[in-house]
Amino acid sequence: MSLDPKNSRHGRHGASRRDEVASTEKDVKPGRAQFVKALFAVPRTIHLVLVLICLVLGFALVTTVRAQREDPLEALSEQDLVVLLSELNSQENNLRQERSALQQQVAEIEANESEQEAAAQTARKINQLAQINAGRVPVEGPGVLMHIGDDANRLTATEFVMTLGELRNAGAEAIELNGVRLSTRSAFTSDNNTIAVDGVVLSQPYDWHVIGEGQTIATALEIQAGSAAQMRAKGANVTISVVGHISIDSVSSVPQPQYAVVDTSEDSKSSDE
Repeated sequence: MSLDPKNSRHGRHGASRRDEVASTEKDVKPGRAQFVKALFAVPRTIHLVLVLICLVLGFALVTTVRAQREDPLEALSEQDLVVLLSELNSQENNLRQERSALQQQVAEIEANESEQEAAAQTARKINQLAQINAGRVPVEGPGVLMHIGDDANRLTATEFVMTLGELRNAGAEAIELNGVRLSTRSAFTSDNNTIAVDGVVLSQPYDWHVIGEGQTIATALEIQAGSAAQMRAKGANVTISVVGHISIDSVSSVPQPQYAVVDTSEDSKSSDE
């Protein structure tokens, strides 16, 4: 049987190829055998599908990145940009107006708070002054000490009423006599060589504690034919001293009114309005 030279050559080449692959498989290490087989394997349909999927995903990723990098304003026309700018300017003006209105409201609130605080301070001062004048609170300050000794018991309530009037006219703000706080309602009486104020009998010596402008009060007491001069004329020993600090701890009691009641008609009218 004769052999075809071509077939003989193809057979030798095929055998040689298989021998090379077998030789390669023998030469490589067992861990790399699968990689070599995959390298020389014939491409299959699944391989083409995977390649196509990778290409699609890569194209989509590139498109997304480019879209994110693009400025959204670049897609707008000139007219659209003008409209957008006009809307932004309008919003800015509205925000500025709102800010101005809020600032004005804050200023009005602060002004009202200042007025209310000033009114409250004025009310507190008026109430404090009324409490001091009524003798309802302890006080301290500069003033005058007047010491009176009447060994002959010739003084009467008349001299003490005159003294109290001179002190008030001279600007005395608080007066205490032998531990009794005097007020605008205080009254003196005398009987059987004794002097009483607001129902309290006074014993000698008579010590007046007066808070106010010391020099002015001392001058008022020492005027010619004044209370100090008249008490000395009756033999009393009168000493007047201007001091820098006097403490008056006593307070006067306010009697409960027997006839006067609070008029609530004005409050009712205000509430009705």
